[in-house]
Order: sequence, then structure tokens, then C-alpha cells
Amino acid sequence: MSFNPGSPKSRRTSFLDIGGPNSLNNFANSYTRAQSYIGSTLLEQSPSLLVSDDVSPNTSPYLEGQDEGEITIDYRLDDNQPIPQGYNHIRTFHFPEQEIPPSEVSPLIRRRSSLAISIKSGEATLISGNSTVPQTVFNSVNTLMGIAMLSLPYAFKVSGWILGSIIFLISAIITNKTAKLLGKILAKHPELNTYGDIAFIFGGKSVAVVVTIIFLIDMIGAMLSLILLFTDSFSILLPQISKSALKAIVVSVLFILSLFPLSILSMLSLLGITCTLTVIIIVIICGLSITQSPGSLWDPVPTSLWPLRYDYLILSLGLFMAPWGGHPVFPELYRDMRHPIKYNKSTNISFTTSFLLELGLSIIGLIMYGSQCQDSIIKNLMLNNQYPKWINPTLSFLMGFLSLSKLPLVAKPIITVYENLLGINDDLLLIKQSDGELITGIPSHVTRSNASIIMFRRISRIFSRIIFCIGLLVVSLAFSTFGKVVSFLGAAICFTICMTLPLMFYLKLFYYELTTLQRLLFMVGILIGISSSIMGTYAAITLDINI
Repeated sequence: MSFNPGSPKSRRTSFLDIGGPNSLNNFANSYTRAQSYIGSTLLEQSPSLLVSDDVSPNTSPYLEGQDEGEITIDYRLDDNQPIPQGYNHIRTFHFPEQEIPPSEVSPLIRRRSSLAISIKSGEATLISGNSTVPQTVFNSVNTLMGIAMLSLPYAFKVSGWILGSIIFLISAIITNKTAKLLGKILAKHPELNTYGDIAFIFGGKSVAVVVTIIFLIDMIGAMLSLILLFTDSFSILLPQISKSALKAIVVSVLFILSLFPLSILSMLSLLGITCTLTVIIIVIICGLSITQSPGSLWDPVPTSLWPLRYDYLILSLGLFMAPWGGHPVFPELYRDMRHPIKYNKSTNISFTTSFLLELGLSIIGLIMYGSQCQDSIIKNLMLNNQYPKWINPTLSFLMGFLSLSKLPLVAKPIITVYENLLGINDDLLLIKQSDGELITGIPSHVTRSNASIIMFRRISRIFSRIIFCIGLLVVSLAFSTFGKVVSFLGAAICFTICMTLPLMFYLKLFYYELTTLQRLLFMVGILIGISSSIMGTYAAITLDINI
């Protein structure tokens, strides 16, 4: 291995590079990578996605932007050749590979091919990926702070203050713990990169296929909830337009956005985060703007300490678990960290931040509307005529933009699987050189026949996405209640992927390292996860959300 101070600059720097690893450029790159991880554990993605679509417009070379005073060892894993870093290669040392403690070695995800060690202030730390702790926290909070939080005031309404608070707190603690367990599995098994990889090593191809199907159902449900959120908001603002027509509009926009590259879609999603935070601010403004209930923080509506009905307490299980459904992304966020040893710290900050923000929204919404809380707090706000006139159009715009900014990213992996199955996803050909190496791209010597194949595939992809969007529209017409979709996803999907499966993975892969008591506790946790999933799913399907 070799190391040298600093790193070469391959392009002109700007104010976006100020801050070293935490510069705006690196934040943008980290965020774009995090968006690409959504659904990456599904079926094998095409080379075109890995080469052309997974690039931020601000992408800089690996390790660019690190502090000038850092000394970096860069070790390439694929050919075992050291890569010199730093200015003029001032010093070169060679360390035997075994001197790196095995417990600290964390490999790169598939998209990277080098490993680095930063030596700063006389202390060596492993650089495994690109994202710093603040960047990882930002990406994690963005994953956790989804639209499911809009149903949390309703969840507290049906469960009561006491049991609702206990269930929500326990759900946050358990999912934080299982996210850490996934990190421990990856630390022990350097060859694993994704949630799907862990499922495969746990139970082989059959389990990986089951997990893939669960992910697909989760993403389809997420798309339906976003469509319903858009429809419910604009149907209040524009009652003259039918809900079916509004669903057709949002699906049509989805088709257009699905043709855009990931770099653009990730920037749209970044604005979606702003919409989410703005909604919380508007809820507070609404509560302070009027003095009479319902909808006022100055005149609270009566609430209940205990559940209205205990069968609806079971319904709330899915609603409380739904906000924590980002576990499939956490393994890749772990692999993308510069210092994986700080992963537990990142998850603690991420889950605590998300919990406090979502709990705050729940408390405010319940104080404002109490027993009148609907399955989305947005409905309550938009149906209240006491608020200023600008509230409804502003909320409609925010909900519309929030839905349209997230829909393409959620739909992207499903479309990838769908087009892979049709064999039309490769818009970059694999060209075999004389030395046998496979390269991607469209070099000058590509034949007309190959060029026509590329054109045919691109046209086929357009028609395939039209068919996909028509199918999505047909399915969306069968669903009309936002809260039931969120409750179903939380119970059937989130309990499975956020609690049951991580506990099962860890129990098997660390079985001989656990005490008898620990094994028993894991088995009890798995049983609770399965039972909660079954009961919550049954309640979401059978109970009327309008209580």
C-alpha cells in the first residue's frame, strides 16, 4: 500500500467544494447515491443503470474534497495494485495487508473498487465508502420521514395517548436495533452488500425471491399511497374534477418523469424533503392562527388516554410501524459510509431525529383535532374553513409536488424489474474486445444492426412504460382510502422487513455467538413480529378507517 498527503484535484474547485468530505458537492453525490439504492436489491440491474444513470451532475472523483491535511492510503481491491494519492507522491510506505484488523475492514459496495485509509492527527481510520456521518444521517432521515407520518395523529386517536405512545416508542427502538443488526451482519460478512444479499445467504435463492416479492408489494403500495395523497388533496381544492381523473393526471405525469435520468429525479426528491418539513410548519401555523376548536392549539379538542375500541388498537400497529419502512436501504447506506464504525452513531441520530419530528406532528395534530382526526392530517387542515385562504392551495401544491417528486424514484426499481423481464432494459450494448474484456458503450465500430437494436429497445421501453402506467392506473382505481393502504403496508410489509426478517437473519448467522437467553429473546421477537403482522394486516383489510 502507499499513501501520500492530500489528493489531486481533477477539476476546478468552487464554493461547492468547501467543507472537504462534507462539502455541498459531496452531499449532493451522497444523496444521489442513496436514491439509487432504493430497490437495488431487486433483480439484477442492467449495465446501463450502473454506468450512466447512477451519476450525479456534481459527481467528483473518488475521495475528492477530503481535507488537505489528510494522508490517504488507497488500495484497489480488484487487482491488488496500490494507487498513489496525494501531491507529487512525496512519501511511500508499504504495509502488510494483515496489519489492518479484520474487524475493521468493510468492503465497498459494487459500484466502487477501491479502499482507503485516512491518517489524520496521527490516528488511522478506515475509509470504506464516500458518505460521512452527516451525509448518512441526512439520507437516513430522508428515508424514514415519509408520507406515512401524516396518518400518525389518526393512529394516536384510535390507540389513545398511553398505549399509542408506548407502541410508537417501542416501534422506533426495535427498528433502530434491527437496523444496527443489519450493520453487524455486513461487518461480519464483507462479501454482502444489500438486504437481498443477506436474504440470499440466509436461505438461498428461494428466500431472496420471497424478499424481492415483498419489496415489490411494498413499492407498489407506496406508489398507491402517493397517488391517493395527491388525489385526496386536489379533490378538496378542485371538487369539480373527479378522483378518477386526478389519478389519471398523476399517473400521466409519472410516465413523463420515468423517462428522466436518476440525477434529475434525485434533485426533485430533494425538494420533496423541503415539502415534508414545510407541511409540519404549516400544521403549526394553522394551529396558532385560530383560537376556536377544532383545529386550534389554543383550544384543544378533548382526547382519550385509552383506545376508542381495542380492535382499532390492532389497526394502529401498522400505522405506527409504517414510518420505519426504510430498512432495505440501510445496508447500502452502511456500505457507502466513509467510516462504517460510526454506523451505530448514525442510526441513533437518524431514528431519534425522525421519532421526535413525527411525535411532534402527532401530538400537535391530536391536540388540534382529537377524535375528529382523519386518516391524513392534511384532510383535516384542508376541510377546515377557519384557516386563511392560502392554506388549501399551498397544501395542495405541497402534496402534489411531494407525490410527484417521490413517485418516479419509487417506480424506478419496479420498472427496472419489469423491463429486465421483457429483455428491453439494456440501452448500452456489451462489446467484446479482442482481448476478451467486456466493455459498455456504443463505440465507433458498432454495426448498423447493433444500432438498430438499441433504437428498438428504447422505443420498446417507451411503450412498455405506457402499459405499466395504464396498469398502475387500473390498480389505483380500486383503492380509495389513504389510511388503509398505509396501515396495510405497515403491518404486512414493515413488520416483516423491519423486524421479523432482520431478527431471523441475525439469529441464524450469529447463532453460535449468542447465549441461550439471547436466542430465546430473538425467537420471542420473531414471534411477536409475525403475530403483529398477521393481526395488523387483518385489521387493515376488515376495519373501516372512518371511525
